[in-house]
Amino acid sequence: MSSEQFQAAHDSIYNTGTRLLQYLQEIRQGRLSEGDDTKGLQSVEDEINKALHALKEQKYQVAVIAAMKAGKSTFLNAVIGADVLASETAACTICRTDVRHIPSGQIPRLLEYQEGQRRPIVLAEGDAGEIQQKFLVRTREIREKGNCAKQPN
Repeated sequence: MSSEQFQAAHDSIYNTGTRLLQYLQEIRQGRLSEGDDTKGLQSVEDEINKALHALKEQKYQVAVIAAMKAGKSTFLNAVIGADVLASETAACTICRTDVRHIPSGQIPRLLEYQEGQRRPIVLAEGDAGEIQQKFLVRTREIREKGNCAKQPN
């Protein structure tokens, strides 16, 4: 599945849920104005809201394990929605690498969480080529020096 197909499927599901929620709200408002108890509709509405929130904010933990050059980065780039993960002959994901899907219109960023810090630092932002390059540089640094908490250059 390409990143475009993934984004289209995600958007379609989210938009369908949003339209269904709007329709239920209109029905519920009509019944409320007639003095009807809408607790049943309210619980359905709450469940749809919960599902839409989960769809938008859900974080998945996925381990992608395969031989080198097997397409792991290509697969993850499709999930992310941008070609930001680079690959090379040496191991690129020497340490835990968290990736998130990027909704349409959002700018891709490479963040690094460091020990003792609550917020990540931005290593690169916007240009996929720059993000790939910085990812490779930082990965090489970690591979050579270990994953110390020093801020990268």
